Amino acid sequence: MTTGVWHIAVPGTIIWLAAFVVLLFFVPELQRNDAMIWLWTCLAGFGTGLMGLSIYAWQRRAARSGKRSANRMALDESF
Repeated sequence: MTTGVWHIAVPGTIIWLAAFVVLLFFVPELQRNDAMIWLWTCLAGFGTGLMGLSIYAWQRRAARSGKRSANRMALDESF
């Protein structure tokens, strides 16, 4: 069994988004305890996940079209 983008990056990105949404309900509590960093950390995790998935999709598209600079490992993964 291979693990890759579908098994790691997609669920991780979704978890960061879910954590951000949950923390939105606790903004007043976070502000009182000077813990807003948790909200922004979740947003940054989600953004980083989206960037990583975008780069992966870009590399996969380039590998499929036969570009020499593309990472061929992207073709080995099945969704």
